[in-house]
Amino acid sequence: MNCLPRYVVHLLDLSDELILAIMNQVKPHVLLLCSIVSIGNNRLEQLALDKCQSIDLTFDYLQSLHESLFQRFYSHVLPRIFNNIQSLTLHIQHLHNILTFIEKNSDKSFPNFTHLRIMPCKRNPKTGTPYTLDCICLLKQLGQQLDSFIVSIVYVDGTELRLMFKISSILCPNLKHLSMTIYRNFDDYKKCFVPLLQRLSNVKFLTLLLAIGETGKTPNHFIDGYDLENDIIAYMPHLCQFNFHIRSILENAPHVELDTIRQSFFRQQSVNCAVNYFNNNYGQCQIYSLPFIGTRLDFIFNRFPLFDITNTFCMVTTLLLFDDIEPFESIFFERLAQALPHLRTLEIINKREQKDKIRTTTNNLKFSHLTTLILFDIHMNYVEQLLSRTYLPSLNELAICNDILLAIINQNQHQTRDNCSRVERLQTSEPLYNSVNVVQNYFPSDSYLKQLVEKQ
Repeated sequence: MNCLPRYVVHLLDLSDELILAIMNQVKPHVLLLCSIVSIGNNRLEQLALDKCQSIDLTFDYLQSLHESLFQRFYSHVLPRIFNNIQSLTLHIQHLHNILTFIEKNSDKSFPNFTHLRIMPCKRNPKTGTPYTLDCICLLKQLGQQLDSFIVSIVYVDGTELRLMFKISSILCPNLKHLSMTIYRNFDDYKKCFVPLLQRLSNVKFLTLLLAIGETGKTPNHFIDGYDLENDIIAYMPHLCQFNFHIRSILENAPHVELDTIRQSFFRQQSVNCAVNYFNNNYGQCQIYSLPFIGTRLDFIFNRFPLFDITNTFCMVTTLLLFDDIEPFESIFFERLAQALPHLRTLEIINKREQKDKIRTTTNNLKFSHLTTLILFDIHMNYVEQLLSRTYLPSLNELAICNDILLAIINQNQHQTRDNCSRVERLQTSEPLYNSVNVVQNYFPSDSYLKQLVEKQ
């Protein structure tokens, strides 16, 4: 005897409030919208679509089973909800689709739209000029309405003349909150980037996380407080809060004292800076406001003030260590594990041999949240330090030089084998076709085969 049907409740028997509560639990929510418009139930469609004030398009639909379903968003969903949308968060690869929709539907201008957030795509991080142009075009199309604009771009090529033309026509009279993140060095800071900021005169809250100087030739000096004051702050009379972390790199850089950089900041704001000169004839200067708000640090050297009693960088999740003058000793990694408890991605570029051999052989560390380790251009000491004498319970991606990988496997250390057993994606500097069996004995069977297939 089966009494189950007596207790069956159909979705449509529920109240609107309960149905909305159930809908709000579906993630990603946009897939729910795309599904509902195809089932032909007017009540469900109205409940789902009428409440769409915030849209998030940051899930990796290209890697999912729902790619074809998602295409319905632009053809069936967006035309019905554009009047309601107030906030839009999207991966940068969606820019073209959004722009195409606006161009084809000139009467659909998102009348209530005020907040735009653009994020880089994890699967395709090298986003260059086409996406930069799309960002500028979208800002031009929707700028009149925007109150808040947050954008993260990995790579910018500002040499295109089209950029300058687009920037000169941007109007954002209501823009109050602006946050821009560009972590890969770019040139033409003065030519393209500064003119854009100077057109946004009503901004009250500004965040800039930038890397300037791709070739090391422009600008011809380290960016300092004078640049920020004269090029940006002077054009934003309503500015209330300015958070920044700007790293500028310069070839054959003249020696500049730290105090000279510090004295260029004459407003009442807490700032710090670090200057370093490398053996490769490049110099770099990093200036940042305090408290530090970034989650990424690049080209950090031994003398960078990474460790302090105030835990300035405790929220950093991505770190690139570089030093071609001094090695990173074992004690450096001991302090690193304490100073950056949330570290998820670590890359090291350093071919200097460690000097503190006694301490190195007895060290035992733990990076609880480290998921990605990149060791292409390094001395063998750092592989031994991080794979053989450090516990990495969350490690799932390893990128490493061929010779060093085979050498560390040959040592056959227990801790190394334990760390490598969790790696889901292994990348080597060159394919190791002749050593696949050796690698597979140390790593999960398919972690390296995926890469070999991708490179064929």
